[in-house]
Amino acid sequence: MDTYQDCTLLHVDADGFFAGVEQALNPALRGRPVVTGAERGIIAAASYEAKALGIKRGLQLHEAKKLCTDLVILPSDYEAYSLYSQRMFSILRRFTPLVEEYSIDEAFADLSGCGDVLNCPLENVAEQLRNTVSAEMGLTVSVGISLTKTLSKLCSKFRKPNGQTILRREHVQIMLKRTPIAKVWGIGPASAAKLQAKG
Repeated sequence: MDTYQDCTLLHVDADGFFAGVEQALNPALRGRPVVTGAERGIIAAASYEAKALGIKRGLQLHEAKKLCTDLVILPSDYEAYSLYSQRMFSILRRFTPLVEEYSIDEAFADLSGCGDVLNCPLENVAEQLRNTVSAEMGLTVSVGISLTKTLSKLCSKFRKPNGQTILRREHVQIMLKRTPIAKVWGIGPASAAKLQAKG
């Protein structure tokens, strides 16, 4: 029997990906508030340092500058982001060949049947993945592992940035009780309102 049993779906989500890639490419930008989107006049991505100042995606650049006068504003380099994305996914494939690229900065992976090959607890799998991406790419990622894609995606958001959460069957109800329905992947505002109305 596989040592991971039914807790085999992994979700990896890069933290502040576009801004993170810019900081990885230019280490002098690490620790500084960085945003991309100079070419559009609107923020496409913000580093966690910028987010801490209330600067987020979709904000006009002139509004962002009011919040932070020494904000680093860069044009988006989608070619670099795409290359970093493929590197991240290739690292994930070292753990399992069953990888589904969901977007440029996140993917699902199925660890079914990999327990005996990887020969370590799920907590170690998540930690090794985070550490490898950090060491080889200079980026942080958050990892969630659970029974379904929805639960694993919920888990990867739980301890952002650079965190990991493993949710096994016996703790699913606890997690769901403390999670607002609107935060569950796939449930939009209209559906959330209907479900909340029904308790």
